Amino acid sequence: MLRRALLQALPLMACGLTPALADTPASNSVTTLYVPFPAGGTSDVFARTLAPGLAAQLQRTVVVENLSGASGSIAGNKVLSRGAAGDALFLGSPTETILAPIILKAVKYSPTDFRLVHLISKPSLAVYVRADLPANNIDELVALARSAKDKPLNYGSVGVGSVYHLAGDAFNQAAGVNMTHVPYRGGSPLLQDLMGGQLDLAFFPLDGHLAKMAAGGKMRIIGVTGTARSPLVPGVGTFAESKSLPRFTTVDVWGGVLVPKATPEALVQSLHRAAQEAASRPEIRKGLEATAGVPLMPPMSLEQLSAFYAQEIAQFQEAARRAKLDAN
Repeated sequence: MLRRALLQALPLMACGLTPALADTPASNSVTTLYVPFPAGGTSDVFARTLAPGLAAQLQRTVVVENLSGASGSIAGNKVLSRGAAGDALFLGSPTETILAPIILKAVKYSPTDFRLVHLISKPSLAVYVRADLPANNIDELVALARSAKDKPLNYGSVGVGSVYHLAGDAFNQAAGVNMTHVPYRGGSPLLQDLMGGQLDLAFFPLDGHLAKMAAGGKMRIIGVTGTARSPLVPGVGTFAESKSLPRFTTVDVWGGVLVPKATPEALVQSLHRAAQEAASRPEIRKGLEATAGVPLMPPMSLEQLSAFYAQEIAQFQEAARRAKLDAN
């Protein structure tokens, strides 16, 4: 029986694979986890925290590569160019996967060209302002924006049509103001300008990474979307508590691991398991939750992830239509 088992395993051993990895790329290959923004941002921290766990699960090298620009679509195109190879993963969000092809004519891929294999977190958005902005809550911000007619306030985002652009546009419409949109190539340069006083405000995720940065005093958090205050900043009120915009809502943001839709099903299953198991490792989970500032999303099956992603596509397409940002 031992001899028979060894003979059955020989074809796999000849390819440099173990039976458990028969449906993954060759073990001597390198898998690249692409991040669509510069190093130092939340997405980058998530990727670099998750990469060692993925490498251990897949039993091959996993490297993180940052490719910023064009609302994340440069990295999106790079991942899709690998087709069914299975050696490229995407640490993506709705900005790159859903909004970029809706907003930018130059982007030729479709949201459905990606497949979500793991969902990491889904934080609330918060309003981050420069340290010396004369507004301490949502009502004061609305009043300031309405009074600044000669020199409108400006708000930053990680690109035209990004989640944060949509959030700022929704605020403009809800408050009846005309803040100036300033697009950046990523979160790090945006935050540098915000903390340096060159930018007035930005809508960004409320996560542990950014909350620690705000605690440094160079920028402040003055409002949170949703109906409940965040344990990260319990002293910061929500839009629902404000008098000016109590019904203000905007799109959600989330981060997850995606692959090209062309990836073979057996490989998708393997990558899904690897991401789920990597994120469940105590040291990896601790690092991810420290960055997120909140518990991670509960594990979801591929079927649940597909349903979630389809629903997100529909919601973001409608949000882009309302904001009149559809380039098609």
